[in-house]
Amino acid sequence: MMVELPFTQELMNGKGESRTVNFRKAGPEDLGAVMKLQEEIMNALPDKDLYAPYSREETQVQLEEDVCFIAECDGEVAGFSVLVPNDADNPRNYGKLFNYDREQMAATASFDLTMVAPRFRGLGIQRDFNKLRTGVALEMGAKEALTTISPDNPYSYRNFLVLNFDIVDTRELYGGKKRYILRKEF
Repeated sequence: MMVELPFTQELMNGKGESRTVNFRKAGPEDLGAVMKLQEEIMNALPDKDLYAPYSREETQVQLEEDVCFIAECDGEVAGFSVLVPNDADNPRNYGKLFNYDREQMAATASFDLTMVAPRFRGLGIQRDFNKLRTGVALEMGAKEALTTISPDNPYSYRNFLVLNFDIVDTRELYGGKKRYILRKEF
């Protein structure tokens, strides 16, 4: 990896308050903590269409097969993020949304999901996850990355715009939820 994990970073919110956040790789042993984080996020959402929750089984597969990261702050899980590697045979590769051929699928990484606990938002954790995922995708030989975002989630959208992702399509995904599909070419 371009950045060695684990690492610790001092992050500051818009009020000038700093917090120490530890980033590390996540594994199957983190399943309970990730599911608890997802439940906390779902309970805090004013609009449940902003996020498409994952089942325990789907999250287990992510933790076993994908590149997953955890952010911890003050002994609590502050965030979780998933990169689906550029793999032509992976059914979770977003290249399938565009009917990519095997060569394109093998060159496409998917930024699948990022969750940040409400009490840790505003520190830039999602932005740091995106940088980590970009570095790993480049190391894996990806030529592009795809992600999906709710049009009603301006915070996530801005975090991807900063990294030069562009909207390439709008579709209904995840059981009829409207989503932008964003792409960044490396």
